[in-house]
Amino acid sequence: MSLTKPLSVSLILVLCILSCKKEPTIATNPTPPRDTTAAPVQPTMLPMSLSWLIRSSTYTSNYRTNYELFVSEPGGKVLYDSVTDYNKTVTANLSTKATLVDVSVIYVNNTPGAKQWWVSTYKSVDLAKWKNIPLSDSVPGQMYPVVTGAATMQLTNVALGSYLWQFMSNDDNGPNPLPASGPYFSPQNVANTSNVTISYPWEHDGYAYVAFPYNGLYKLHKIAGQVDTVDCTHLDTAKTISFNWPAQYDIMPEIWGYQDSTTFANPLLIVPGHGQFTHSFSTEAMYPNNKKVFQKYDILLTGYPNYFPAPITALGSIRWTNLDTIPTNIPFMDDTWYAVNIKTPDSFSVSFPKMKPTFYTFSASFGGGNGWHLNVPADSTAINPERTLAMLVKGKLLQGISPAMFINGFTFTFDDQPGYQNYFTKQADVAAALKRPVSNQNSLIVALGNAGGSETTKFFRQMQAIRK
Repeated sequence: MSLTKPLSVSLILVLCILSCKKEPTIATNPTPPRDTTAAPVQPTMLPMSLSWLIRSSTYTSNYRTNYELFVSEPGGKVLYDSVTDYNKTVTANLSTKATLVDVSVIYVNNTPGAKQWWVSTYKSVDLAKWKNIPLSDSVPGQMYPVVTGAATMQLTNVALGSYLWQFMSNDDNGPNPLPASGPYFSPQNVANTSNVTISYPWEHDGYAYVAFPYNGLYKLHKIAGQVDTVDCTHLDTAKTISFNWPAQYDIMPEIWGYQDSTTFANPLLIVPGHGQFTHSFSTEAMYPNNKKVFQKYDILLTGYPNYFPAPITALGSIRWTNLDTIPTNIPFMDDTWYAVNIKTPDSFSVSFPKMKPTFYTFSASFGGGNGWHLNVPADSTAINPERTLAMLVKGKLLQGISPAMFINGFTFTFDDQPGYQNYFTKQADVAAALKRPVSNQNSLIVALGNAGGSETTKFFRQMQAIRK
């Protein structure tokens, strides 16, 4: 595929107006001369009022400082480039006739000893309708729980012999796999005594859900305080689930329950997703199928390729929300849903033979471990990622970093929200994006084995020729 040249800077035509000097004539009834001077053409202004709203826990746990907001026309003209703070509104009128522009955010994860840059780009979006960066996780006016210490809960009278217990008190499924140290949200362990002491982060949660998955039993308990005890003499019976899903995958389920479906407040994790199941298991999850306990459910299902030791090429993901019961037939997508035509950094082409998704996200690494996600409309099936990244590294935070990239892969997503623009306009309004129930989605993550590198592209060969 030939290299696409960027749009050139608009040419300015200078008109030289020659006038001739003539002898004046005197008119009996002079009339004012008609003004033929054309009014100057005012550039079209694109209004921008945008903020990246994040919770204090996101800011501190990821060692955030600030971020770069980079806006350009699809042809490459830079409209805005500035480093700004989180939770601050950026307002500007951008001089452009374009109605759709490219928006990028560049931010750093300053974890000690592992500094990495991350870039998210949104191609050809209606910025005038955006309120927030789609990565925002904090809704204005909404209070979020804060960890103020460690809590303990003692389970007593557990007469199950040797058993696996899982503890959940909010919607956070904690790390996966669980490390040995803690405390962490959603801890689990194997026990063989009737009394167990659980330690977890204290943020004034209302309820605790304790599951005994291999026994099909659970306990829903209203938390009485930072130090609490639960009598497990009487446990309730859950409904077990046996999923049907494509043979090429193992499955990992995560389920949340809502005690009040009128507000969808305070979802409680009831299946934590701390392991994946093969087809040899008779059941893969359980839940309280009782409207007096939970009125609605959300479920997230991940399909992991099971043909090891071959490298993973596709990973399925399904999110269903606002459910009365948990469905068992799981339609993970597979390799028949896409075709990769070209996969070099300067020319990437993918097609979707069955159905056009809502959007897809191109993923690459560059400059020694930095990450980039490029969100693209599904009808833009041929793109030049390297040109876009080469422009971003001329900005403020990535200066000096090479845009030479390795392609990690791409993800394509079908969402309830119809159309690319509608989807990202909603995602760019954090209150609408996070309002429960959230939308249903079916995605496929495709790995391409780190294709690329600086020596494989026409872009870098041309740059070497220019240097010589």
